[in-house]
Amino acid sequence: MLTRQRMDFLMLAPGGRRYVLELDGKEHYSRDGKAAPDLYADMVREDRRIRLEGYEVYRFGGAEFVDREAAKVMLRGFFDQLLAP
Repeated sequence: MLTRQRMDFLMLAPGGRRYVLELDGKEHYSRDGKAAPDLYADMVREDRRIRLEGYEVYRFGGAEFVDREAAKVMLRGFFDQLLAP
């Protein structure tokens, strides 16, 4: 059972494939501007759990989206590979 409280994006694809896409800003791995290993551990623990439930998890760092044009190119390439036959 999928109990995760929040996902950035969930894609249901042909063939029963299920993709979770996460866009991570610093709040995913830091507290008060400092690295928080416990937050990171919680995040990767949850990733493992939902992977075992049959979901594919792909994480993107917020910094990958600072340059809008570069982000478009990166996302096109990602989805081309992800959805290739």
